[in-house]
Amino acid sequence: MDIKKSHWIYSQIPTRFVFVFFSFFGFVLAYAYKVVLSVAIVSMAGEKPKTNGSRLDDTCWTNDSFSASLAKSDHKVGEFSQWDDHTQAIILGAFFYGYIITQLPAGNLAEKFGGKWIFGGSILVAAILSLLSPMAARVSYVLFIAVRIGQGLALGVLFPCINAMISRWMPKMERSRGSTLVFTGSPIGTVITLPLAGVLCDSDFLDGWPSIFYVLGIAGCVWFVLWALLIHESPESHPYITTEEYEYIISDQQQNRNKKRSVTPWKDIWTSVPVYALIITHFGQNWGFLTILTLLPTYFEKVLNLEVKNNALMSALPYLCQAIVAWIASFISDKLRQRGTVSINVIRKTNNTIAFMGPALCLIGVAFARCNTTLSISLFILGMGLNGCNYPGFNSTHVDMAPEYSGTLMGITNSIGNIPGFIAPLVAEAFYEKGHTLTNWSYVFYLSAVIYIISALVYIVFASAELQTWGISREETIQFNKEKRFKNPEYNVDKVVNNI
Repeated sequence: MDIKKSHWIYSQIPTRFVFVFFSFFGFVLAYAYKVVLSVAIVSMAGEKPKTNGSRLDDTCWTNDSFSASLAKSDHKVGEFSQWDDHTQAIILGAFFYGYIITQLPAGNLAEKFGGKWIFGGSILVAAILSLLSPMAARVSYVLFIAVRIGQGLALGVLFPCINAMISRWMPKMERSRGSTLVFTGSPIGTVITLPLAGVLCDSDFLDGWPSIFYVLGIAGCVWFVLWALLIHESPESHPYITTEEYEYIISDQQQNRNKKRSVTPWKDIWTSVPVYALIITHFGQNWGFLTILTLLPTYFEKVLNLEVKNNALMSALPYLCQAIVAWIASFISDKLRQRGTVSINVIRKTNNTIAFMGPALCLIGVAFARCNTTLSISLFILGMGLNGCNYPGFNSTHVDMAPEYSGTLMGITNSIGNIPGFIAPLVAEAFYEKGHTLTNWSYVFYLSAVIYIISALVYIVFASAELQTWGISREETIQFNKEKRFKNPEYNVDKVVNNI
């Protein structure tokens, strides 16, 4: 490859760092669009009149707090007070109807044609739809649902596209850190959005709740311009990458990166036990994570009696802790991998076990904490913090086991894995449809805990982070097996090659 003369900026800031930085903020925005409604809907729908004495039964409302709430002179009736719990559950889940559809085709397209414009375009479309959201909601809740589905369709391409780009941009020994830094844009987006939405929804700026949709829409448009100008498809196509960085990136990646891409091995993928284990693991992670993500503000407001400003801040803290733990765990994981003393399977499965068992136990603890607000919040923070280990856990497995087809693999697992996005709110609503009580909500937490535990066990027993024979092209598989033969003379290269 003919590397062009490096720009002085890129001699100081490596191009792969720029890629990680803007990808990170892409995920910040994506999750901002994804989670903003969980807070905004509290202001949009408002609180139902507190005239039923059962509000005090099996809740954390006291007679004093109940009376004080009724007496508040500044209480605002929601603009969409006609939205009942069932309608709100459908609206909260609408994003995911679109989100699961575009996952698989996006991964395949990104591997064939590149992910830059698909990734960037998806954020731009979501930003424009965010700007249109207030108008859509005021016209009809059906149109608002359509806008949310549209955002889901747009943002469904992100994970598959970025996995394809990570496989090109990140050296193997930096893969845990690079992937984790990019993906933790998700919790950081949550951390930023929930408190910001709480403040703006409670203000008079741009008529209150619509302001958060406008702010996020403008931010997305600005990000897209910078992404289009500064990010390139791969190291080969970057005009200013240094020779040293280019050689470092490709030194331990597959050869012949400019060759025509081979046909996707669909039969091998759909007959692979580790792939099915990864699908189940992704499903379990998202059931627990999305249940908390979309419903935590409602639980704080309806059951623990926290006002919307404090509600948003408390809802964001668990995700800040998640990001911090993810960064630490990914750094340790890469260091262990570099030393070669611990296998990649042990690294991934240890991380994933912590990520799943931790929040499972904490959710059970929340059910027992009942009205102890401090303990409940502490358990949410601890549980989501430990869940940060999923990034150097199962979330990094796609690139490990199939670097050339990681986008397709992420498309498969993330498509099925996000079905809980619209099922979980409806299941939760079925539990608390007769009232937002501690007992009814405890069933929501118990179910999430059980799903976490089952999926953690599936990953331990059946998943694999080892490179699969179908995970790279035929030519690269032959080279891979020859290297194994060199290390182990008894390894039968011909048998493996003939089975490709």
